[in-house]
Amino acid sequence: MKTKLFFPALLTSLIYFSCEDSAISEIGNSILPDGDRIEIFKDTISVNLRTVQTDSIYAKTISGALGEYYDLTFGTLNAGFACQFYPSIGFQNLDNLVDGQIDSIYLDIYYSYMGDSLTPMELTVYPINKPLEKNYYTSVNPEQFADMSQPLAKYAYTAKNQNIPNYSLYGRLSVPMPVEWGQKYVEAIRTDSIDKDKDEFIKKFPGLYLKSTFGSGCLLFVGSSVTEAYTEIRIHYRTKEPETSYDGSDSIRNRYAYWAVTKEVIQINAYKNTHTDDLLRNDTTVYIKSPAGVFTELTIPIPEIIEKIGRRQFSSVKLSLDAYPRNEWDYSLGLSGVGEYSSTAGVVSRLLLIPPDSTKNFFERQSAANNITSYTTKLTTSTYTYDFNNISNLIRYAIDRNPDENLRLWLVPVQVSYTYSSQTGYVDYATAYDLYPTGVALHRNNREITIIASDLEINE
Repeated sequence: MKTKLFFPALLTSLIYFSCEDSAISEIGNSILPDGDRIEIFKDTISVNLRTVQTDSIYAKTISGALGEYYDLTFGTLNAGFACQFYPSIGFQNLDNLVDGQIDSIYLDIYYSYMGDSLTPMELTVYPINKPLEKNYYTSVNPEQFADMSQPLAKYAYTAKNQNIPNYSLYGRLSVPMPVEWGQKYVEAIRTDSIDKDKDEFIKKFPGLYLKSTFGSGCLLFVGSSVTEAYTEIRIHYRTKEPETSYDGSDSIRNRYAYWAVTKEVIQINAYKNTHTDDLLRNDTTVYIKSPAGVFTELTIPIPEIIEKIGRRQFSSVKLSLDAYPRNEWDYSLGLSGVGEYSSTAGVVSRLLLIPPDSTKNFFERQSAANNITSYTTKLTTSTYTYDFNNISNLIRYAIDRNPDENLRLWLVPVQVSYTYSSQTGYVDYATAYDLYPTGVALHRNNREITIIASDLEINE
């Protein structure tokens, strides 16, 4: 009897009837041919959880964060970034620049924010004096590239920016920059046409480093859904237009141009987390903090699974992790994985389960979870659990490749990009580290995975 062809479909159906061994065995064996027998095994295996420090994440993006934020449980996050600018082709009639000088220059930063919108904050802008390297890991210290002894500008602000008429869309900081600083780059455009070549422009103007230097309680998320110019330099100047006035004489025209941060240039994000020692030492709770804070590491004893279950066919391996509810004080960090699919395309928050040695390629390639070596899940808010309903492929993968080693896994907050169509439904196609601050506390003790496996004896 060729029951091997029949068995996979049969077993899939069986696990929906009951999780009781006797019930499954009774149903399974009653419909098999005489002499053939199916045995269903159910067991639980303890897993170990601990909090691990991460000093770096991959953050290739033109979005960033700026400011400082404090949470009573998760400590302080300080954020800033270094960036290059793409040369503008918007300069017109520079040969007729009035008095040979630009009028003013501003650094514009478009943002949304979290925290106290009225807390006083300060931004300091430093010049980059060395070429930025294409290293998008947050362990890179922008101060290695910047001249910290020569700040170009300091700017005090609150996130509630009254200068923007339609504040519901975005906020904007307009930081006045030294006119003489901008003048030398405009002169290089006039004389050497460096705005015609990105690399030549960056050689002359390596970029800026933006750092929060005063205040705590507010983070700006630099970026806007209504413009791609997340961070830009705006130059105002006047030109003399020959014989354009009503009497045939020369007239003066006000003009402006931009240099913007775009995908063609480099941005390096810097995150600094402090007060994480208590998170690492806690005996009853493990933690996850983004961005670039701490992860939860799980250790699954593969040799013990082999000893108990052997090499039987895995039907289901369920991992469920209990989370503590979000703290209720003002401005506490939100939980990861609470987003829902909501449109034909977008980005949603998730929690990723992945072996640590797979993270580098996974994020640099912007991969999607394959449900073999990587899985994502959301928070089940009714039970406050993160449920991975079936990671059997991952367990089998570990058994086949490293049967004598325990399996280490990380839980990582991520942003998943997705699309939707009526033919395919929702499809995830890319994953990035979650750069929005979140904090998750999980119960550490008595964590288990539940395994259902089967053994089929065939009477040929």
